[in-house]
Amino acid sequence: MQGIAVEHAPFDAPPDVAAAIPAPSGARSSPNPCSVLGPRAGASKSQPAAPPAPRNPTLCATIPRMFRRPRPSPTPPPPLGLDDLEEQPRAPLISRHSVRWAVGIFAAGIAWGAAVAFADSLPIDLGFIAFVLKVVVGFVFVIGLVLRLLFRGFEVDRVALIALLALGGATVGLNIGPTIVPAATVTGTYTFAPSVPAGTVATAGALECEWANGRWKIGALRTITPVEGLPTPHQLTIDFLRKTMSLSDEKGSNLVAVGNGAFVSPADAPPRGEGDRSGTLDLFLLQVGIESTPDDPNEVRARFSWECPGPPPA
Repeated sequence: MQGIAVEHAPFDAPPDVAAAIPAPSGARSSPNPCSVLGPRAGASKSQPAAPPAPRNPTLCATIPRMFRRPRPSPTPPPPLGLDDLEEQPRAPLISRHSVRWAVGIFAAGIAWGAAVAFADSLPIDLGFIAFVLKVVVGFVFVIGLVLRLLFRGFEVDRVALIALLALGGATVGLNIGPTIVPAATVTGTYTFAPSVPAGTVATAGALECEWANGRWKIGALRTITPVEGLPTPHQLTIDFLRKTMSLSDEKGSNLVAVGNGAFVSPADAPPRGEGDRSGTLDLFLLQVGIESTPDDPNEVRARFSWECPGPPPA
């Protein structure tokens, strides 16, 4: 029976495997149309190798490789993303955009300094305006500098330049900012009629009237003529802005009253003049002097009336 020619398996085997497979005895040696390997080992080198026959995809099936090299695992990301912290290119320090920002910051500093200068010239009872401008606005500005330093590349030189521009503008604004007219002092008259201690005589005399900054209201009253009828002559000071009263002498006696309740006019008193230039108060003062003597009164009750001229022209 004629032998059956068995050709090599129609798949691309590795070269070492293909060389190790022996050809069957008695079989014809014919080129494998499905092989893409070069000439076998031991073939004659004197004869030129015949070009391989073209593969027929319909006849030559392929078997997937049974063993594949595993794909390399992706490179793990660096911890904390430190490779992203590369220095970014910095914008030029001098450009049209940066010059506009510098002019704006300097102008804002001038406006802030001028506002602070105006607020400082107001009477003390309006001091909350200066507090807001100095503390609140200053705190917001400092926080803004810190945030820019942290989130815009830690550019210390540019943050320092911003602070220098703002402070320079504020210095200019403090020197050129508007202010109201300062306080002025005029001389008026007063009467002091005590009811406690009993039997004390009334006192009338000269009074120092201080018109507060702006000169639209009385800020303080101070007796020039001492208050008589007490063991020692006392001087009365009434501060309308701080809401305090003090009746004191040079030996340690000090009677005080504080709060808005001490500045309420009695019901039977005439209405106060414009800007508190005239009026009447019922005083109730208590002794707080630690150096007072037993002869000094522990409390004083009196009716105090005053009359002040208008403010001088600015």
